[in-house]
Amino acid sequence: MRPDVDYYKILGVSETASQEEIKKAYRKLAKEYHPDTRKGDKRAEEKFKEISEAYSVLSDEKKRAEYDMLRRGGFGAGDFKFGQGGSGAYEYQFGGENIFENLHDIFGNLFGTGRQSSSRKNTQGTGGFNFDDLFSQQQRGRPQTRGSDVETSITIPFDLAARGGETIIHTKNNKKIKIKVPAGIEDGKKIRIKGQGNPSPTGGEAGDLYVIVRVAPHPEFTREGLDIHSKIHLNIAEATLGTEVQVKTINGKRVKLKIPPGTSSGKIFRLPGMGIESTHGKGDHYVHVEIDVPKDLSMNQRREFKSWAKKVGLID
Repeated sequence: MRPDVDYYKILGVSETASQEEIKKAYRKLAKEYHPDTRKGDKRAEEKFKEISEAYSVLSDEKKRAEYDMLRRGGFGAGDFKFGQGGSGAYEYQFGGENIFENLHDIFGNLFGTGRQSSSRKNTQGTGGFNFDDLFSQQQRGRPQTRGSDVETSITIPFDLAARGGETIIHTKNNKKIKIKVPAGIEDGKKIRIKGQGNPSPTGGEAGDLYVIVRVAPHPEFTREGLDIHSKIHLNIAEATLGTEVQVKTINGKRVKLKIPPGTSSGKIFRLPGMGIESTHGKGDHYVHVEIDVPKDLSMNQRREFKSWAKKVGLID
């Protein structure tokens, strides 16, 4: 979540927009800028990531309320940047405060020494006070304690969560931390990175970093566990006479699906083993049929359709 970024403007909606308006705006933009639609277009790819990030926040009432509060207050819980690095891995950046550095400055200014090196020793009679020496003296003989854990969150693309891969987080001091995202990870799950939390105040082991994974929605797919769901649209002739369609799957492949004659709206076809594959197993892909009814028939077309309907017994 980035309170300095206007998610409403990205989706082209007002700050009072309803969830339905937000969802409609996202679907329209996601279809326009999806990487499959504009292959090789880097600008479109970045735009799609911005759209997905905006929707992941505004579509969640709790996150949206927090985002609105942070924007009004003029401060943020963290500074996140979403992008893709030169290695091809997804990259995120977050900010943070070093409380020990702040304490050093406060005590240093209080005693008139400013930021002094711990290697410098003040001599008697100078009136100086070395905070580093005091801090180290009080730690002598004290048992080492573990540093505290740190928690943050990132938003990753739906495809990355489904297939797995790597992301890179940039810390405040520009340190890169590579994270391995397991295939099939679900929204809200945490990834633990050992030793990347806060340092120990007594020189002990550092804490861990826990990254909460938020999964951006997909314009075509939804998921339930390891199963993938998508829709196909058929016209009346295709549903009545039968046809063959190409179904895009989560692994990027297209599968031929034979539609039998007389298929009704709401029919669900199962593609076994074409869902998400993880260490917990392999899911299926479920294809939901929706039949589109023509709305703008001419008078002549209506007469012909009515005549045909009577012949086949659909109407009296």
